[in-house]
Amino acid sequence: MPGFNRRQLFRLRLGDLSREVGRAVGDGGEGEEGELFIRPPGALEDESAFLEICERCGSCAEACPHDVVRKFDPVFGPFENTPFLDPPVAPCRWCAEMPCIGACPSGALRMDEARPLAPLAKVSLDLDKCLNTVGTLCDTCSFRCPSGVKAIRMVRRRPILDLDRCTGCGMCIYHCEAEPSAFTLVYLGEPGEESGD
Repeated sequence: MPGFNRRQLFRLRLGDLSREVGRAVGDGGEGEEGELFIRPPGALEDESAFLEICERCGSCAEACPHDVVRKFDPVFGPFENTPFLDPPVAPCRWCAEMPCIGACPSGALRMDEARPLAPLAKVSLDLDKCLNTVGTLCDTCSFRCPSGVKAIRMVRRRPILDLDRCTGCGMCIYHCEAEPSAFTLVYLGEPGEESGD
């Protein structure tokens, strides 16, 4: 199987990933084209290690109180039943207690008490799309950003994004009232990624 690290996987679309898996297992399988994906909070950064350690038990998905942890279908071969997130569609709530990590029996998801969890991704903000720019008062993104994160604050009726605090949970993207959303998920390691880690 081709070697992937976690950051490379963030740049693959689900269809691309299934083609890579198909080549690896020799079936040439095609999966659905869709959004880029990321692993749940606390996932090992080395994707090869993650795939080796993950027991595919589904405990993290079962423990998620918001049902946002999904599992890969059988078409993804060796990735089958491993967990992933699609924050723009089903945002992570970045729970204070992280039940998904606590439920993992293998250590594929883990939390180091000595340091904060690594972000899932980052978001970028296009103020030209923000409703406040066209005179509609809105603070939905700031209100929806998890209370333990607070990466968005309102200054002079406009959202200000603190990338150092951003976890990439996707709450701002999902709840943004602009169409299309003024927020976009930026996957770690993606060309042109904004700094702020």
